Amino acid sequence: MRFISLISVRCPYNNMAGGRRMSDMDDSDDGFVQMVMNPSRTLSNWFVGLGALGIFLAVLNLAGEIHPNYRVSWSGVLTFEITNKAFEDMSTAPSFVLSDIVFIVICGLFAGLGLKTINSHEGGLGSWFKSIFVNQTWMSLADPDLGGWYKTTGAWCLLLGIVNYLYFGICATGWIDPGVYSVTIGLMAFGFALGYAANAPEPEDNAS
Repeated sequence: MRFISLISVRCPYNNMAGGRRMSDMDDSDDGFVQMVMNPSRTLSNWFVGLGALGIFLAVLNLAGEIHPNYRVSWSGVLTFEITNKAFEDMSTAPSFVLSDIVFIVICGLFAGLGLKTINSHEGGLGSWFKSIFVNQTWMSLADPDLGGWYKTTGAWCLLLGIVNYLYFGICATGWIDPGVYSVTIGLMAFGFALGYAANAPEPEDNAS
């Protein structure tokens, strides 16, 4: 009888503890879903940028212009070559497979979610599109007084990263070349980091 009473005492506690753990997991899952379905303004910019880049690369792949010798299998890329090879010889690889459509749809969904959030803000898509080309970052390329040397150097890093990717992509079909990616990502990472550093608020002096 004592054993049964101990079980009856412990079971509610275990259920409550387990319930809290399950509730916390459900809340975190709901939070992640909400973050993806209703992204912040900053996350929306990343969604649109990466989604547009993915669609652009998918179209180049279908046209056979993504690499001089290879076609990309997006199913192989997304599964880390568990299902099949990520890169196949241009002469033997099919020009169209189902994973091309799946990849375009995924990229389109992310871009669409980002555009939905952007459009809900003041000014909508028109103001956002204009801000890509007319903003303080690009103006600081020739005027360090606008944001300091951090911002100017960051702007040049961003511009050189974009130019590097477009130049080697157009002239050498190097859209997926690891060397081109490495230089481009390195320059743009420095550019974003310096831009954030330039925009960071100065620490307040604690007068004793």
